[in-house]
Amino acid sequence: MIMRFLVAVTMATVGWVAHAHAHGDVGVNQGQCLMKIGPDTMTFTGYQPQKSREQFCDDIPDAGPTIITLDAQQDELRDMMLEMRVIRDVGQSNDTDNIEANTEYYSPPKKYKSGTLTFEHVFPQEGKFIGLVKARSDDGTKEYVARFPFSVGLTMGREITIAVFFATLGVVAFGLWYKHQFIDKKKTPSA
Repeated sequence: MIMRFLVAVTMATVGWVAHAHAHGDVGVNQGQCLMKIGPDTMTFTGYQPQKSREQFCDDIPDAGPTIITLDAQQDELRDMMLEMRVIRDVGQSNDTDNIEANTEYYSPPKKYKSGTLTFEHVFPQEGKFIGLVKARSDDGTKEYVARFPFSVGLTMGREITIAVFFATLGVVAFGLWYKHQFIDKKKTPSA
């Protein structure tokens, strides 16, 4: 019974962590960071070359110079006008509320025949942001928008929360195991 409980807690934990890492239209699939935009997908990769060689696909580890690359996976997106905007998340109920004042970075609509949109930006401070990628056909009949919230420099708090959660889970599991192995067996009367 204890083993079933531990398996159930572990499965719930895995689901919770997967949900906690969900970032709007961006997710990880087969080692690639994919962003859903309409029926199509783009890969998403970020770098901070002055800080580390590691790449990221959701939260940006630190404030400072950052390079983000989006790469269209389908030809449809390569034939559309692509625009990228990063806005500060100030608790607005709608992304378009005061959008110009909240814009941190903007790349106007343009066709990227190679399918690759790369931009560099210096994030001056830590905070929460929302990335918006818009794809629009020439005739305006198709328009797709991908929205993905992310943070800059706030990853340490999340990592500490996850570590504390797993440490607590480990202590509880050990306590249940210890109780079952040693305390409950002493209480069982000998025949």
